[in-house]
Amino acid sequence: MRLLLLSAGAASMYCGSCLRDNALAAALMKRGNDVTLLPFYTPTLTDEENVSRQQRVFFGGISVYLEQHVSLFRHTPAMLDRLWDAPRVIKAFASGSIAVDPAVLGAMTVSTLQGEDGRQRKEIEKLLDWLADEPRPDLINIPYTLLISLAPGRASPIAPCDGPLAHSAGMRPPRSPDSRLAAPHRLWEAPVTLRRT
Repeated sequence: MRLLLLSAGAASMYCGSCLRDNALAAALMKRGNDVTLLPFYTPTLTDEENVSRQQRVFFGGISVYLEQHVSLFRHTPAMLDRLWDAPRVIKAFASGSIAVDPAVLGAMTVSTLQGEDGRQRKEIEKLLDWLADEPRPDLINIPYTLLISLAPGRASPIAPCDGPLAHSAGMRPPRSPDSRLAAPHRLWEAPVTLRRT
């Protein structure tokens, strides 16, 4: 079986999600499955052999931040994006302590949940361009709610792993909240299947 697993990196920290995703991918590989583990935001850090594709990071943390806060970066060419999406660059920026304040992440969370209608649309396009050149997976695992907007209208079945947003505690809503996103945990109420568009 050909499987595509997405894994959110946690910069220079060991993270339970990275460890879980890597262990799952490694176990599936040992059983003879063709598994691709893609890091999102930052390269993943594990305490065992890292089986993710370390040469590329999707939804690079620098890009996602810049696209949220500076409209110019929503339109930069891929050649420029590769500079700050490079795993080495992301690691360098993330090597120190990173303060994550949930109170200021609300708008970026909503934007990400809006998918192709959000400010990170270009990141979805980069992922879809990459997927178009890869063999079609039999199953895609989206391990957390934040990326559920990747599901509608795609090419393979989806297997979500977790429920509500993990970092929603202390998060303030954006100035004009989208009522469709007011309760992100409701996104799991309907089964999701990806179809080729």
